[in-house]
Amino acid sequence: MTTAAITTALACITRAHLDAVETAVHSLSKPHREAKRSFKKCVAEIAAIAQSVDQEREKPWTPVEAKLPDDSLLVLLALNDDDVWPGYRDGDLWRYADAMPINVERVTHWMAMPAPPTRSGE
Repeated sequence: MTTAAITTALACITRAHLDAVETAVHSLSKPHREAKRSFKKCVAEIAAIAQSVDQEREKPWTPVEAKLPDDSLLVLLALNDDDVWPGYRDGDLWRYADAMPINVERVTHWMAMPAPPTRSGE
């Protein structure tokens, strides 16, 4: 789910909640004001969480000089000729997913494998 979809859903929930509160309690009453303030705070927190989830999902490539992945963890490798391959570290060596070695100087960046697609309707 994207941030835009979550934000749209939260807006719908907000309208529904406010409509329910307004019909139950007079809008100038203290319970109404407190419920409205509390609900807006919750919606803001959920929106912030959704934003951070999207940012985490869209993390950029990590330069190999900055950080290396754990050994044997399958990642995407960016090579110095603009090729991208799945591979992993094996001690001081880099290997393609089929275990063939990669010249260490060719690997410039890596990133975690993306999450698998979700089935529609689930």
